[in-house]
Amino acid sequence: MGTRFTLGVAVLASLAADVALKSPANRGELMWACYWASSTVGLGLLINWPILVSSGVVFFAGLGLPAWAVSVFMDRHVEITSVLIHVVPLIAGLRYISRTSAIPNYCATLAWLLFAVPFGLSWKLCDPKAMINLSHWDRWPVPEVIPPGWPFYGALGVAAFLMVNFAVLGLNYVLQRRAPGISGQNVGQGSQGSVISVTVSR
Repeated sequence: MGTRFTLGVAVLASLAADVALKSPANRGELMWACYWASSTVGLGLLINWPILVSSGVVFFAGLGLPAWAVSVFMDRHVEITSVLIHVVPLIAGLRYISRTSAIPNYCATLAWLLFAVPFGLSWKLCDPKAMINLSHWDRWPVPEVIPPGWPFYGALGVAAFLMVNFAVLGLNYVLQRRAPGISGQNVGQGSQGSVISVTVSR
């Protein structure tokens, strides 16, 4: 339990540090999906629940880390706690799932929900100017480039779903290469967690 529990504490500690340093005016940023995914990974590590950890890892690999990297590139600014809540959960989660041979079932869907649920809540509850989870695209400086509205949100949801599924495929490929004696089965969890399937031949 030692290493797993320590990793879980590290994930939740990095999350707590970021939350503690936020001003009350910026607490709405906690609706960002990456906070939800960090909490999912940390909790999964503490209670030793592979599907929670794997779902968070899939989210970060497919959506969270790429989107955050683009945001940092565009803003040319990043806070150290922001680095921690995006990197620590992914590293800790990868360490945990590295002992398996496949992502558990339904993790792609759960990872997508880690985006879709906070997206809907932030669209309803958050300041539109904050653009939390891209939930108010009409507030974007150049909405004429990509018109706002339900077609955009639908396309965003489909793109997010495809990205997490491809993340599962990539992770499964790496895990199966690390465990050549096991074919597509995760220890105690069943088969691959993507709705898109491929056959890896060696």
